[in-house]
Amino acid sequence: MVALMSVLTWLKKHLHSAFHGNSTLERQADLAAIFNPAQMPDIDLPTNQAYPLVTPILQADIYAYQVHGLLTLEGKQTLDTLIGNAGFAVLPEHAASFNGLITHRSRATSLQLNQYADFAGICVNLISNDKALLEQLIAFKSTLPHPWESFPDVDPDTLGSLQGNIDFWCNYFWRPYWLSLSAAERLQYPVNWQEFSDFH
Repeated sequence: MVALMSVLTWLKKHLHSAFHGNSTLERQADLAAIFNPAQMPDIDLPTNQAYPLVTPILQADIYAYQVHGLLTLEGKQTLDTLIGNAGFAVLPEHAASFNGLITHRSRATSLQLNQYADFAGICVNLISNDKALLEQLIAFKSTLPHPWESFPDVDPDTLGSLQGNIDFWCNYFWRPYWLSLSAAERLQYPVNWQEFSDFH
């Protein structure tokens, strides 16, 4: 069981790292050619954003913004509607595994999308240089599946240092979401999950 958890953790980190500077030179060259300086949009990012955050890619030679997060199915359906309304070609099914480039129907802009189902939701990493889409994504707000849905057998009162899947989930999904919430929104969660979130 421990070995299986380690393999799953490695696989998830590998999928995540493809968009955060640890991809192959060939993939970096492809992304650099698609997301070049001439098409880098001028975007004003608000100081306090809702989840999931729109952030500039901090990688040399790739000029675009990204959205990385875990969404509920409803949140993913809303995201797909925004992408479609922004003029991008046909998208994969909401919860289907997908990793590829989607082009705009009329503009010379692109969308690199990586999505897969996990943690009772849809994990999404989106890279784009389309200003109209990015401005919609800044205004977009979604929730995560509840922690007890992602980890139905986990008691937060028993968690010390995190490892494996829950460490990955906490670092890449839950913590950014929790930090984006207001004090009133945090109070909607059970006390034990509030304490877990403030500690981790």
